[in-house]
Amino acid sequence: MDTRSHSVQVPGDLGTRVGRRRTSLGLSTAEVAQRTGISTHRIERLEQGPIALTAGELSRLARALDTTISDLCAPPRHRTTPRSRLAPLLEPMRRDECVTLIASRVVGRIAFNRADELVVIPVNYCYGNDLIVFRTAADSAVAQYDLAPIAFEIDTVDEGLRDGWSVLVNGIVRPATEPEIETARDRVEPWAGGTRDTYMAIEPRRITGRRIRSW
Repeated sequence: MDTRSHSVQVPGDLGTRVGRRRTSLGLSTAEVAQRTGISTHRIERLEQGPIALTAGELSRLARALDTTISDLCAPPRHRTTPRSRLAPLLEPMRRDECVTLIASRVVGRIAFNRADELVVIPVNYCYGNDLIVFRTAADSAVAQYDLAPIAFEIDTVDEGLRDGWSVLVNGIVRPATEPEIETARDRVEPWAGGTRDTYMAIEPRRITGRRIRSW
C-alpha cells in the first residue's frame, strides 16, 4: 500500500534536528522548501514545533538535508541528572557497518590529485558489487583517470548531541565497464545537472570508519 499520503508519527525534537542540520549545511528554509516541494511556511512551522508529516515528506526532507530518516527520527536521549562534559569517545566501525552506510546514501565526496593540488568535490553515487559508481563530465579531471588513487568519504554529524560518524574509502578509480554502467544507469542522477554521461567506478582497497560519542 502506498503510504506517501498518510501522516506518520515523528519525534517531538524533529524540528530542532531539521533546523540544526539545515543551518550546518548553510541552507535557508526557502532552499529546503525548493528541494523538497514542501512550502516554506510548513518548513518554518516544523522547526517551531511538532506537526504531522507524510512518509513522502519525511523521505524528501531527509534527502534534501543529505541525511537519513533514521538520523532525523532517532529517539531523543534523556538525562535525569546533570552531567559533566566528557571527553569525546572515538570508536572504530566494522567494515560491514561502513558498507551498509555507504549503500544507504546517495551523496559523498571524492578526493584526488589534479595537477599539483588536491581536489575534493561532492558526487552523487550508487553502491553495488563492491563498487562505488558516479557520473561526471567527459572533460572533467577525474574522467581522465584510469587506475589512479582516489579517496571517497561520507559522514554525518549531530551538532546538538556532539555525535557523528565518518566512513573513508581508499582505492582506485577507473572508467566503468558497460555492464557496470547498465547496472548504475537508473540509480545515479547528478544533482548538478548538465551533461555528465561519463561513468566512473571506484574499486575500494580499504574501507574504514569511526564514530564519535560524547555521552
